[in-house]
Amino acid sequence: MSSRNDDIDQTLADLTEVLRRKQKILQEREQELEKRSAALERDKSQFLLDKSPSDVLHLNVGGTCIAVLRRTLTSVEQSMLTSRFSGRWDESLEKDRDGNFFIDQPIELFLPMVNYLRAKACETPLGPPVRSPHLKDYETRQGTWEVFVMFVLHQTIPEFFLLTQCYCLTFADFYRMVEYFGMTLGVYPCTIELHRGEAGTADISDYPDFSVIAREWSTFTLQINGHDRDIISYEVVLGNVERMQIGWINEARYIENLTNDQNNGVGEEANSLALDCCRGGLLNQGEFTKLDGLSIGAGSVIRCEQKARRWLVNGRLVVSSIASDDAVHFDNGLLPSGHVNGKEDKIIPSFSGKGHWKISQVVLSNP
Repeated sequence: MSSRNDDIDQTLADLTEVLRRKQKILQEREQELEKRSAALERDKSQFLLDKSPSDVLHLNVGGTCIAVLRRTLTSVEQSMLTSRFSGRWDESLEKDRDGNFFIDQPIELFLPMVNYLRAKACETPLGPPVRSPHLKDYETRQGTWEVFVMFVLHQTIPEFFLLTQCYCLTFADFYRMVEYFGMTLGVYPCTIELHRGEAGTADISDYPDFSVIAREWSTFTLQINGHDRDIISYEVVLGNVERMQIGWINEARYIENLTNDQNNGVGEEANSLALDCCRGGLLNQGEFTKLDGLSIGAGSVIRCEQKARRWLVNGRLVVSSIASDDAVHFDNGLLPSGHVNGKEDKIIPSFSGKGHWKISQVVLSNP
């Protein structure tokens, strides 16, 4: 018995020694990681030098110099503008002979975007909401009054013609520039809203995350916010989902004719269309059409195009209301935008489901 107890004691001692050695190794590794982390932070600080969000950046925009806070230019996450002026690339960016960062864009296009970012930076719940720039209004206001004033003050024909040429820029040029800088959804935002379901059962993240985690089956809409550019196409990446339906609704008509059946989702009510991802088919105002060979699962990318006219799955066109398309065809019963009982009725994105999914792309109209 004594020998057996001695063996147990020796085993415990050996195990204790093994644990002590492993603990020492873990502590040494942790210390090494802390050293590397500290070195990385030092390198980062040295790399960025004294760059700060409160830096005042001096820009030469198409020949006109302006000053903007770094945090203003970098306020839209994941945009090219944020990456360019993060501070990491300051030494390699194009500059004029006076050291101002050079942006090869007309000031008439760039300034409305910067002014919008400035306004968003000081937006408060009690103040009027900031609306996205509409360059058509800007052109009318600026192009008539300011050009006239400059002409009268300076009395120089060349400058007059130069300015009138500048103000001939269209809002399409503005939208193109905003898209080039990766700023579209920052300047023309969209929001995901819970339409049907229990409040508190879904976690909604707007741009740039643009995702939904629904713990209960619910219906959502994707709405424009502070502008009049319609959503004409959008793309969804699926996680693990249940009964996922992705499509469009005639908003005013849909709400006016909504039934009391809480189990109905997009495509199962009047004035709605949806791709039923779990059953592999199209839901057209309550009628289901099976799409043979359609397989949709976690990781699938669903693209809804042209306001309920086409659906693509992982890049393959699967159903369309356009006669010339090589896909299963359907009759699109959604009505063009109009008014219902005095309310504006638009075709907007809507989706029903439980689980996790992400909006990976939104395409806006160019009115």
